[in-house]
Amino acid sequence: MTATPSPSQGWHPWHLPAMRAVPALAVGLPLPFIQLHSPIVGFIALIVLLVGTAAALWLGRSLVPAQAGRWPAVTAAWTALLACIAIAVAVLDASELTLALTVGAWAVPAGALELLGWWRMRAETEPRALRLARDWRAVGVFTILLGVVFLFVRDAVTLTGLLGAYAVIVGVYHALAALSARPARTTTERSKA
Repeated sequence: MTATPSPSQGWHPWHLPAMRAVPALAVGLPLPFIQLHSPIVGFIALIVLLVGTAAALWLGRSLVPAQAGRWPAVTAAWTALLACIAIAVAVLDASELTLALTVGAWAVPAGALELLGWWRMRAETEPRALRLARDWRAVGVFTILLGVVFLFVRDAVTLTGLLGAYAVIVGVYHALAALSARPARTTTERSKA
């Protein structure tokens, strides 16, 4: 029996968006069912999103092509720093203003770093890598948009709802990106000796 290599052996670039989808969906899916959309709920959702995203980016930092630069590692470090700041702010002063400013402080630079990764990859010729880079562009723009909106909104229900909506949209987007970049599975071929 001769086995051809399976796409499930080892790490592949599609694993990065798959890992990023998990914390986003874990945050976004339960939020509509939580009745109290207070600043502390928003902070808890933000902290879970930031910690999960930082972990996914750090674990997947070597899965992006070299020409994309080190944006996953830099974004992971930035996101982890903002997660620590969010924890401190949530303990000291969980208010609508601090939630909005914390999300804005994370989202605008994180989105810009993601756009930088796309910018460096825009001349890529390999179709799957190019598709993933285009996904970085979309998520980067959407993340910057989230940060800008949060700088102007001061209602806890709206802030928490927007954070949940962002998480669901980005989570589904990452999941679809992972599925579309995943190569087809190969089968085991039997050869007679």
